[in-house]
Amino acid sequence: MASAGLPATLHLVLVISTTCSLWFAWDQYEFLMIFRKPDLQPQSNKMLSSYFNTFFSRGAPRVVGLLLTSVISCGSILRYSPSTVLRDSAPWYLAGLLCTLGHQIYMPIILPSIRALQGDAKENNVSELTKWLRIHTWRSLTVDIAAWVCCIVATTKYFSHN
Repeated sequence: MASAGLPATLHLVLVISTTCSLWFAWDQYEFLMIFRKPDLQPQSNKMLSSYFNTFFSRGAPRVVGLLLTSVISCGSILRYSPSTVLRDSAPWYLAGLLCTLGHQIYMPIILPSIRALQGDAKENNVSELTKWLRIHTWRSLTVDIAAWVCCIVATTKYFSHN
């Protein structure tokens, strides 16, 4: 069912984009934790900067793309859907939008570790990665999961009433 010209699939796009964001965050954690293994740390310190530069240059556009998809989808739903169509899902969409935007709040906190890793912190690469992973995990467990849950609840409520 469409709402004020918006296709119903837009609601599903939001769920898919927040799911992919969370999945990508989990994959980042899993793949980067390998560099922290004690027996690999000497080699990790040597190669981590090169790996992280490649990883970040390819991963950042994906993260930004998923975040933009979520923000635009959620914002469009809130802006262009009549309140009678959204009913009790509107607060959940708003919370999902705010949590998705909350991902960016962590940027000033995580940026020093990103810069250190990209600039090759030499023997400190693993410790910089540890800092990055700590912030990344906290962000994932707070705003990313919250955005995902809010968008699923909002979409479920929307489809249950329409």
